[in-house]
Amino acid sequence: MEKWQDPDTFLTWIIIILGVMVLLVGTLITVFYISYKKILRSKEEELAAKTDYQRRLLNVSLDAQEQERTRIATDLHDNIISRLTVIRLKTAIGTDLREIDRLLGTAIDESRRISHELAPPLYEEKSLENVLASVLKSWESFYNIRRYIDVRNDATVNKNTKLQLVRVLQELIQNTYKHAKASQIDFMLRITGKYLILKVDDNGTGFNSTAASKGIGLQNIALRADNLKGFYKYKSEEGKGTRFIFVVKNGKN
Repeated sequence: MEKWQDPDTFLTWIIIILGVMVLLVGTLITVFYISYKKILRSKEEELAAKTDYQRRLLNVSLDAQEQERTRIATDLHDNIISRLTVIRLKTAIGTDLREIDRLLGTAIDESRRISHELAPPLYEEKSLENVLASVLKSWESFYNIRRYIDVRNDATVNKNTKLQLVRVLQELIQNTYKHAKASQIDFMLRITGKYLILKVDDNGTGFNSTAASKGIGLQNIALRADNLKGFYKYKSEEGKGTRFIFVVKNGKN
């Protein structure tokens, strides 16, 4: 009888093979368990990061609302109430009616601009390009505005996308007005079958975009990008103005 045919030897080999198989299965189970724990931990960290991001965006949204209220109150006080006060004084001293009419026209323009910022007129019924054009029109007395509209798809843009893009454009022009000391704004809107692309350039003072931290304005834009599942980028150099691009997929959001 061959040695390997001996029952004791055969049993020993079976035990060894079974032991190796058990060890192998145990090792595989351990590897799978460790991998599963890593994946689970990674998902938990991702969820925690997303929750933290959403919380920060909510705080940004609340801060932006308060800043917007403060800005509107300032606009009303500095641009409307002060102009009306001047008109009242000039009327009292008998200023020429043509001068009074000019001042009233300026006050009306300012009131219209503030009104449009609060609620763009008929934005649900108008096309996106017309709604954004109305925003730009309210700033024509401040800037030389050059427009470039490229509509390659006539699909209807939903009202949420319109409103968010209006707010982005308003935010950009407000930032230009407050910080850039610009005289010209170049506006481009491109609508294709896949994307809505908004680009705004100014010839203002610019800033070091690599070193600048995200202020409330950019964080507010980030909130709107998140709402639309879009993205944005900007480039600026000191003395060379600022370029901003906002991209959203063309479709239901």
